[in-house]
Amino acid sequence: MQCAALRRFLKIVSAEQAREMDEKASREYGVNPELLMEDAGSAVYEVARREYGLEKNYLVVAGTGNNGGDALVAARRLYSAGAKVSVVVVGELEKLTALAARNLELLKNMGVSISNVVDEASTRVLEDLIHAVDVLIVGLFGIGLRGEIKDYRRRVVELINNSGKPVVSVDIASGINPDNGRVEGIAVRSSVTVTFGLPKYGNILYPGAYYCGKLYVSRLSYPPSLLDSGNIRVELNYPLQLPERVKWGHKGVFGKYLLIAGSRYYYGAPYYASQSFLAVGGGYARLAAPKSIIPALASKSSEVVYIPMEETSDGSISYSNLDYILGLVEEAGVDIIAVGPGLSTNRETMELVVKVVESVKKPVIVDGDGLTALSGNIEVLKKRPYPTILTPHPGEFSRLTGMSVKEIEENPIRVVQEFARGFNTYLVLKTARSLIAYPDGRTYVNLTGNPGMAKAGMGDVLVGVIAGIYGVGLRDPGASLRMGVLVHGLAGDLAAEIIGEDGVTPDLVLDNLPHAMRIIRGNPSYVIGKYFPIEL
Repeated sequence: MQCAALRRFLKIVSAEQAREMDEKASREYGVNPELLMEDAGSAVYEVARREYGLEKNYLVVAGTGNNGGDALVAARRLYSAGAKVSVVVVGELEKLTALAARNLELLKNMGVSISNVVDEASTRVLEDLIHAVDVLIVGLFGIGLRGEIKDYRRRVVELINNSGKPVVSVDIASGINPDNGRVEGIAVRSSVTVTFGLPKYGNILYPGAYYCGKLYVSRLSYPPSLLDSGNIRVELNYPLQLPERVKWGHKGVFGKYLLIAGSRYYYGAPYYASQSFLAVGGGYARLAAPKSIIPALASKSSEVVYIPMEETSDGSISYSNLDYILGLVEEAGVDIIAVGPGLSTNRETMELVVKVVESVKKPVIVDGDGLTALSGNIEVLKKRPYPTILTPHPGEFSRLTGMSVKEIEENPIRVVQEFARGFNTYLVLKTARSLIAYPDGRTYVNLTGNPGMAKAGMGDVLVGVIAGIYGVGLRDPGASLRMGVLVHGLAGDLAAEIIGEDGVTPDLVLDNLPHAMRIIRGNPSYVIGKYFPIEL
């Protein structure tokens, strides 16, 4: 039922874009702020009614801005419907916006109990009220939040969080930065959040997504042309339909893959990055690795075709293999190449990586040590006429960009967009909510995956999954990247359901990749119902 109500390819916006939608709705379509506030408060009312019923005793905690005004509309609607409602306004009443003040006046006229918290001492009133109610509706700060929550307002949030009561947040959990999901000092831990128009970045990115809880979206009275605008370039990463696995296909039909990986002390990376290609349905996996480690790898995986490589004195792949590798790509009709997992940072091997990326006339996935090689030769990416997919974690992305991890986290979506555009690459920044950026600026936020996957070897599995999905027929590099990230996270979640997050390993993710692919092919609505916001 939830799936049927959800619009496909729901976009998400920054705080600035949300404000622009408000302005355009009023200026160009006559949808005034008063109507939007009434819509927003009514949406919060509807979710509260749906989730908790009208028999409960509600406390509405409202700030003095329009986010608080939305909460006050919800209070009026609940009271009119027969629920028990009391209101606490946090902040000086003379600072209420005109719309919030109007809705507070309506509540006074209706006889709703209203209290005011303006300092540390008056928070005791709030503490007493919290003990007496069943559900809290909180609209303290919305997308206009500036800086950390301090003084008595911090105490208000502490009381809410310590109450143990269900919390419905208005638009975004108060205290969450709407552009990056970070906590500004302290934030309200919500059971449910109702966001308006489109989700904000802070509703979706962690830790904001954790503080928002279950997410509902109401389109209010915004015109569809605003919500679906081509200027909004960020979307949630929905499942895409995979090509049919044709009954008469052979191994060559489902992708020919060359992986260049491994070194003397890194056996796991080449194993995971080759085996995962096969686990999602890829047809033919070749692994070019140092000749000394191939017997050990072959004893673990007999399905892969091994290409012994000459070695450096450090046991990594020698530069002397370059011509052979480039010739093999052409002669074998390789469809997609991956380079980097477990290669080591040997200087000669790093030079080989750069030359392969520069020379090969096929789509290339670069991961791990391959990214380290590129970080000193980043301009190579601009010259490539063929698709390049990069799969960095934040530390690797920091080396690629020259920015600190902290700087990246300040505005991660903007940073990945600018990098992908500037270097003509497809990029996934691997985080709790991985970001996938295209060279044309389109960006997707992935919702699958869990913290149990924060282990060595998981990125290697992802490399093979991306290549495998490209191999089975999704030959758009951006689409194969998107689906690779989604399927990889889904397999990790399936593993966690069996054994718990702590026990998730790369091997268990490998084992669950076929199950994840079966879900994507046969029941994609499962993914939408489990992971995506519910649209009212």
